[in-house]
Amino acid sequence: MADPRLSLIRGERRDHAAGASIPRDREVADLIQHLEPMQEAVDLPDLFAGLARSVVGSLKADVSLVSIIDDDGVTIRDVAASVVPPATYHSLAEVYSLEEFPKTREVIQTGRAVEISASDPAADVNERRFLRETGYSRVLLCRLALDGKPVGTWETMRLEDRPFRKDDARQVDVLCKFAANAYQRIQLAAQLEMHYTKTIEALVSALEARDPYTQAHAGRIRDVAVALSMAVKVSAEERRAVRLGAILHDVGKIGISDSILLKPGPLSDQEWAAMKTHPQIGERMLQGIDFLSQALPIIRHHHERWDGRGYPDGLDGEEIPIGARIVAVCDAFDAMTTDRPYRQAMSLEVACAELTSESGKQFDPRCVSLLVDIVSSMGQHHLEERFVRYAS
Repeated sequence: MADPRLSLIRGERRDHAAGASIPRDREVADLIQHLEPMQEAVDLPDLFAGLARSVVGSLKADVSLVSIIDDDGVTIRDVAASVVPPATYHSLAEVYSLEEFPKTREVIQTGRAVEISASDPAADVNERRFLRETGYSRVLLCRLALDGKPVGTWETMRLEDRPFRKDDARQVDVLCKFAANAYQRIQLAAQLEMHYTKTIEALVSALEARDPYTQAHAGRIRDVAVALSMAVKVSAEERRAVRLGAILHDVGKIGISDSILLKPGPLSDQEWAAMKTHPQIGERMLQGIDFLSQALPIIRHHHERWDGRGYPDGLDGEEIPIGARIVAVCDAFDAMTTDRPYRQAMSLEVACAELTSESGKQFDPRCVSLLVDIVSSMGQHHLEERFVRYAS
């Protein structure tokens, strides 16, 4: 029998499933390609989504799921996933007790990978049930560690009951180590962005203080809009733009006089014309700030309408940037569900009915449908952490 080390010296790697030799340079090229989603990550859920996508590509699987141990140490929560159609996986993050999944707990504790088939009667009952319920036949379950500390698991699943290669766990370990390196970079970048964002939020709070009825408005919209952007599955860059655009969408109102902004009754035609200039004012204020450049289309276009009757440019349908469509429906939802000078807050049910009635007219139908589903089933708070993040 040939020494397997010779194939590596010759620049080859043995594919255990097919029995073929893969040139080393192609293996390296494939690895670099699989690392790209993690290089593009802008926050930790993005990093985990990039890891999931890298694993799916590397192992030629149907889905990879990253789950993180909760602070209580006894439950584990879905955080990110990557799916290759026609396979599917849910968008809402599930929480599982480690007591109910002893094999998962064993992998976390020992670091030894476990492969489970739904057709294996000797396999853990709950793991087999999970596979059946999600429609998969086989899973490779491995530990995820950052800074040398176990933080969760990744599960790579196949629809077909086909074994993984002997070195698949090693291949994914390489990807996980790259994720650990990227983790350091993202932590630093996240801290810097948090400082920027906190400064922006402080400035917006000063603006909102002019009107007691809109205080904390931008923060509420930010939370709901980011959750909706995850449900829509926009790119990581667009989701970041939505976060900033939601915070700053009304910043142009700093150029609107208090006599108009705080008027308790209907505005005159002249006053309304002045109020409608706030998107352009906001865009002009922030032009030239590189950090905010991707949010400018949202700030300018968040009052456009799906039917083309909005302002300032009369865009319609998908001509309107997706981030602006997301912020528009979240802005309206928040306005309806909070007290205003001219009316009391609507109930959640009435607000959702109002949004639905404007679907296809004022708002993007898909955004309305998803937002109504989100707030009806999950409420309005702590929404972002309740979605599985997918790589763009």
